[in-house]
Amino acid sequence: MKQRVKQTQSPIKLNRIFYGGGTPSVVASENLRSIHEGLLELVECSDDAEVTIESTPHSITKEKAQFWRDLGINRISIGIESLRDEELTAIGRDHNSSQAYAGIELACQADFPVISLDFMYSLPTQTVESWQKTLDEFVELASCREQIKHVSAYGLELVGNSPLYSRFAKDSVAYPDDDNFNLMRERLIETLAKAGFEQYEVSNFAKPGFACRHNLTYWRNGEYLAFGVGAHRYVDGVRSSNIRSLTRYIREPLSVDLFEPIDQAMRLKEGIMLGFRMLKGINLVDFEKEYGVDLFENYEKPIKRMLDAGMLKLENGQLAIPQKQLALSNSIIAEFM
Repeated sequence: MKQRVKQTQSPIKLNRIFYGGGTPSVVASENLRSIHEGLLELVECSDDAEVTIESTPHSITKEKAQFWRDLGINRISIGIESLRDEELTAIGRDHNSSQAYAGIELACQADFPVISLDFMYSLPTQTVESWQKTLDEFVELASCREQIKHVSAYGLELVGNSPLYSRFAKDSVAYPDDDNFNLMRERLIETLAKAGFEQYEVSNFAKPGFACRHNLTYWRNGEYLAFGVGAHRYVDGVRSSNIRSLTRYIREPLSVDLFEPIDQAMRLKEGIMLGFRMLKGINLVDFEKEYGVDLFENYEKPIKRMLDAGMLKLENGQLAIPQKQLALSNSIIAEFM
């Protein structure tokens, strides 16, 4: 018989739970139930909590999807990446476009209130035309599947010794060049806007009212708990992560691999960096209340210079990067670092 730790203080209150950071959809259903019910014994969950699970399309089954819904999961994020088989093969994904469609259909049949799809662009062998085909097919699908209310789309960034280099060398012409990368990004924004998906962050788009609370926690520099192998958390001004080795984690579940106190200077920089990733940008009044710093006063020269150059805009107390300049966000944010 399982024994639970008796609560001796008021429970933590949550309005979002996110099962991700890997492929939790392959976890045995009863194991997921044990985790979820154990968590709910330790926290207080709001009635309208956003409870998300990440999944690959081919790991979704009718039985699993219904189990997740019965458990209380009300949002599913499916890693589609591309609807072109040759591109999926190029990046080493083990599903094809038919399986992608099948997984989405099973999620719809299980009546998930919110379905989010993940895509990638600037993939090896991908062209502007093939990317547009994926976008057009997505729009057609979303037009008849109203539960699809969110899209995450990330431009491929290769760092270090990427596994992709074993298939395509770093200087391979298979990778789209910078001009095509920017064109793909423009097509993404334009196509999704016409389909009613509002961009609310550099890589995230949603139907009105369906932005991901989990994502927003990051972009607003909020705190979050995390559990599991290699999980990262931010609590009481400290970023920490669990051990990445499963064997060690089983032996030492409370040990940490990273422990990084965030001082005020770093917190300020992170607040600027994360704030500028949001389309709304930074509310200057709220920023001063949160960080104790008048952003305009402390960074007057770079802000005025970038306002004059059209790299920033200031409207109704919101300092933001214009949507057309988001591709240059890293360079703009660097001015504040």
